[in-house]
Amino acid sequence: MNFHYAWLISFATLLTANPECYQQGYPDLVRSTNETSIILKDGTVIPYHTSSPKTSWDEKINNADLKTQLSQQYDNGGLDTPPSYLFDPGRLRYQPFFQALYGKDKKEIEQNLATIEWPTLKGNIKLRVNRMQGVDQKLFMVGQEIAKLPKAQRIWAEGAATYEYRVIKDTDRLSMHSFGIAIDLAPAKTQYWKAEAAAETAKIGYKNTMPLSIVRIFEKHGFIWGGRWYHYDTMHFEYRPELLAPSCINAPKR
Repeated sequence: MNFHYAWLISFATLLTANPECYQQGYPDLVRSTNETSIILKDGTVIPYHTSSPKTSWDEKINNADLKTQLSQQYDNGGLDTPPSYLFDPGRLRYQPFFQALYGKDKKEIEQNLATIEWPTLKGNIKLRVNRMQGVDQKLFMVGQEIAKLPKAQRIWAEGAATYEYRVIKDTDRLSMHSFGIAIDLAPAKTQYWKAEAAAETAKIGYKNTMPLSIVRIFEKHGFIWGGRWYHYDTMHFEYRPELLAPSCINAPKR
């Protein structure tokens, strides 16, 4: 595949974006959607499309809106084919949306946090997770299912880390960990793209050791996996049900 063709694929047309995915993904929080705005049940109106430039990759990732956020369909397939160039479904995020859902600042987010028990091979540990949309209970169920896996797979669910209010490395964008809706697993055993290259548009190779059995459990409960990104972050999972909604998800590949 030549560079130009790969670029075209990675910038999959915005015509695939469907605002209904937000209502399907967040039925407890979203009242209605249309091509202009998303209206939350508390009356908050969030624009579906903003006027900020989104031509280059840097503009897309730094100026994403709700439409751009859906511009790449999440592929919950196998692990045989590495993600194509700049294919990062879920990594393009509109920060005001998550602030409206989970808390506008550190103080408000922390008021929405709950504590769950996460099973490890040495016993349960406590993790702080956002309770809005029932994210805490969904992550709890993920942990309970992982606990039933063989030990050789369960070791990849050790070293769990959730809430930490911070920006993403080398950016001014808030991490999804800041909202209490993300978890990292096995940080010493997994892979992160910045270990290979620093530039967003660099050509990098794909690496992963996270078992698909764990990935499948997370996706079943509304969490996407950073290992499905060109900019791979194989320890990382975040709650993004809009990308797994019936109107937006790609059919699973076997």
